[in-house]
Amino acid sequence: MKGETVILDTQTKWVYIGRYAGDDGTYIFLEDVDAFDVSETSLTKGEYIRMVKKDGIVPNRKRVSVLKTMVAAITLLDDVLEL
Repeated sequence: MKGETVILDTQTKWVYIGRYAGDDGTYIFLEDVDAFDVSETSLTKGEYIRMVKKDGIVPNRKRVSVLKTMVAAITLLDDVLEL
């Protein structure tokens, strides 16, 4: 997945969409990331992800490290179905 645009859905209200840069066994590293907290909007994670798929990513972080134990799912953005 290195270099691919992925979605990290976490067990929290945060979702991360960015380019997969690797992992070290404890953390997953993403670059050019849109870090989004769904508690700040009325959109669900799914609605937000579909919006990003349609309109494109607007990064708000250069890099993030996400604790692997907090990740509920990792998905290629290209695998998201548009409704």
